[in-house]
Formats: sequence, structure tokens, C-alpha cells
Amino acid sequence: MPLFQRPYVWEEMDQWQPLWRDIARLAEIRYRDPYSGARHFLGAVVLQANDVAHGSTPTKNVIDGQQRLTSLQLFIDATAAVLSEFGVDSLARQLDDLTRNRSYDAAVEPTLKLLHTNRDRDAFVEVMNAEPPVDYADFTHSGSLIVGAHRYFCQTVAGWLTDSDGEVDQARAGALVHVLSEGLQIVVIDLKAQENSQEIFETLNARGTLLTAADTCQRAVHHGVRYRSRTH
Repeated sequence: MPLFQRPYVWEEMDQWQPLWRDIARLAEIRYRDPYSGARHFLGAVVLQANDVAHGSTPTKNVIDGQQRLTSLQLFIDATAAVLSEFGVDSLARQLDDLTRNRSYDAAVEPTLKLLHTNRDRDAFVEVMNAEPPVDYADFTHSGSLIVGAHRYFCQTVAGWLTDSDGEVDQARAGALVHVLSEGLQIVVIDLKAQENSQEIFETLNARGTLLTAADTCQRAVHHGVRYRSRTH
């Protein structure tokens, strides 16, 4: 996340809950029908490649979509923490591969796939690197929205996965991991290092004509789908 990006601003009522409901809805479908191909579209993100030396790990800056990508990383890591806490290590490891770059050298610790360079950096690193069971009260940045999101997802996922005896439902766990691994769709716009990212960002966000409610309904009818408004 480049320095020019604003801090993390998503909150429980307006963003975390809708995101959880959308993912839980897919997981419920998958739980009832393991062969379901249901997907959920999360919109588009804009990434720009960095110039790196030959042989170095390729990196990209997040030009647009930082709130969604940050939230998804927190969601996935929180789910992995819950699974690890309940001993479902094989599924937890599958999710770890979505949040961390693994090294070919066993002595080198995995690195986070997403890094913040603004004031959210310390809170993000602290919560993503916390060992389960996560004790949020001991965090240096316990009041951060970053930490709050991780706590929210951890609590809601634990509640959804466990039965009346406090044990994890393995089928539910598998359904949720499948959705997080394969059930979410994002359009990625990849820019080369030399392209003008600010110009493209402005074009995407400011220069179009907004659709009216009637336009939106007409498009939905034309494509034969039900339209639901979501901000992710």
C-alpha cells in the first residue's frame, strides 16, 4: 500500500457485516451443495508493477482497492487463526498461502503478501503475525480499525463454524475455506511501472456518468440477474 493511500476506514456496520454476510451466504450454499459453482463478485482493483532488479520478487502497488484487499487479508487470516485454534491445521495452512509468501529456504520466515507503508503498517503487521489464539487485549494497537476488523471476523467465523458443543463443524470449515480460496471474484487491472496510475485512477473514479436507479434496474433485467447493492 503506497504512502499516498488513505488509512483503513472500513467499519463493522457498513462494511464488515455486509462482507461477512456475502461470504457466509456462499459458504452456506457450498455447505449444502459441495458441487455448487456459486461465486461472489467483489469489484475491480488497480495494481501497478514496481521496477525490480532481475531475480527479485515482483511487487505491485495498490492504486485502487486497498480497503477491500486489506479486509480480505484480515478475513482470511482471522479464519486461519480460528481453524488453528481448533486444530484444523490442514485447512489453516491452505489459507496461510493466500496471505503469506513462502520461502524456498525453510530457515526464512514467510512474508506477508500485503504490506502497508502508511500509519496502518504497525497494526497490520502486529495482528497478522499474532499467534492463535489471538489475544487482542495485549496488542499495542488494540484501538485500530485494522485490529477491530480482525477481531470481528475472528469472532463471527468462530460462531459460524462451531456447533452447540463448541466443536468445529468440519464440513462448514471446508465450505468456508473453499469460498475464500475459489469463490470470490475480483477484476484486476494491471498497470506497467511506466504508466500514469493517477490518470487511470481519475478516469475510473471521476470521469464517468453515474447510472440512475432506472438504468441499473434495466441493466439487471437485460442480463437476467437480480441486482443487489454492495460496497466492498
